[in-house]
Amino acid sequence: MENRAFLSRPHQLEQKLAQWKEQAGDRLRLDYEMSYSGHKVYGITLSDWSVPQSDKVAVYAAQPHAHEPATTAGMIDVIEQLVFGRHTTGSATSLDVEKVLAKTIVTFNPIGNPLGSDRSRYDYYDGSQIPNERFWCIMFGEDPDRPGKQWHRYDVFDTREVKAPDPIGIVYEPVDDFRHVEPNRSQLSSYSRLFRRMDAQYRYLYWLDLHQTEFVNSPTQCCILLPLKDAAPQSLHEGNVAWAEEITQAWQEAGYTTISPKHTSYTGVQAEYFRQNWGKVHQRMNRITTEVKNNGADFPADKQMAAEALAIETTLRRLIG
Repeated sequence: MENRAFLSRPHQLEQKLAQWKEQAGDRLRLDYEMSYSGHKVYGITLSDWSVPQSDKVAVYAAQPHAHEPATTAGMIDVIEQLVFGRHTTGSATSLDVEKVLAKTIVTFNPIGNPLGSDRSRYDYYDGSQIPNERFWCIMFGEDPDRPGKQWHRYDVFDTREVKAPDPIGIVYEPVDDFRHVEPNRSQLSSYSRLFRRMDAQYRYLYWLDLHQTEFVNSPTQCCILLPLKDAAPQSLHEGNVAWAEEITQAWQEAGYTTISPKHTSYTGVQAEYFRQNWGKVHQRMNRITTEVKNNGADFPADKQMAAEALAIETTLRRLIG
């Protein structure tokens, strides 16, 4: 069922970009990386450029996963607020837009894997259309040797070397004729290349990493994940915790079911992917991760979008004091 305020597809982002550029003028700066598939992976930056960059704090918000569309919808909603002063639903923003733009440089990467987004059959996942077991096969592909079961999770794989699913899961991005990567686990991805390019321009101090998960058999609807334990120095860890607690409180006040912020729980190979890709980032900037419930009948698409948007809004309010 169509939700006109829930915008998560590449063609919808392109339509919005045309409107935003016309309205925002020079306040909006647009960068992109061209993916191997021919899609543009956008870095959309908003600020009041009459204020010196040295007087502002730079924050990055991004999503790498095509199967987590509320992250895109939430970012599009916040950009709409910063450009038009309204939500995508049409209601007025409560953000002090002029103060946000005067005190911050905020960059959004709303769709880190546009090919994966295009390949998805669904605009959003609310538990009404597919069970989680099938959803996980859509994400990573169905194991050729175990029908109905999720295939392996790789940082990068080569179809000449492994027996890959057909079709390959939408989480993966092709980087050449044979290799595919999970965007936030490989520096080969368009997602990673875009961040390096944007960070070279603005030297971000904050990164809000936007995700969704299924919270299977749990009433939890939202939580914040901190970096792997001991990944960040103590000063940054304390800032991450304070930031995470502020978002968690905002979610609770909005009526969402949350749990306390906790460290990312990956171990082994999956943890090593994060250390390799983001270890240096965690040593120099505050970076936390949202997890908002996906494919759950108790958390419809509009609430998923609102929860992601609220995390960004709370972050901006924190940064402008």
